[in-house]
Amino acid sequence: MATILFYPVYLVISFIFSLIYIPKKVYKEHLIYGMLVGGLGDMAVVGIFANVFHLMWFKNAGFFNVLGQNFLSPPCWTFTVMLFLYFLPRRRPFLYLYILVFAMYSFGYGILVHNVDLYDFRPWFYYGMSPFIFGGWWSFAAWIFIKTSPLAQNGQWSSGKTE
Repeated sequence: MATILFYPVYLVISFIFSLIYIPKKVYKEHLIYGMLVGGLGDMAVVGIFANVFHLMWFKNAGFFNVLGQNFLSPPCWTFTVMLFLYFLPRRRPFLYLYILVFAMYSFGYGILVHNVDLYDFRPWFYYGMSPFIFGGWWSFAAWIFIKTSPLAQNGQWSSGKTE
């Protein structure tokens, strides 16, 4: 039972955190970036590495299994990316460290999901390549947000500054 509740619990917690921390005024924009970079990004990455290359796969998803993928994984990524972008630091040294920390967090989260028996992978791929894939993914999320978001263009991102 704990296995089947892992993704729903993470989804509810990340959703609640997004409601608590991200102001209503900027929530919609963060949601759009979260859906595009997080949700669709997850579907693309899982589609490529699971369905094309067979290097990873979901298992024991129960009724959350849709076409071999966990239905709740993209929404979890959506809210995680929203929180990532909201707290994105402005100063470069902190930005690089922040991206590195989130890449390692994602790596650890993947191992946790593996340990609760919801996800499996080829060990050489996950331990060797995924930290770089996550680092690239978080770097892309930060770059696309900084380059295209009106919040970033107006200097209204991070540290709760939404005036």
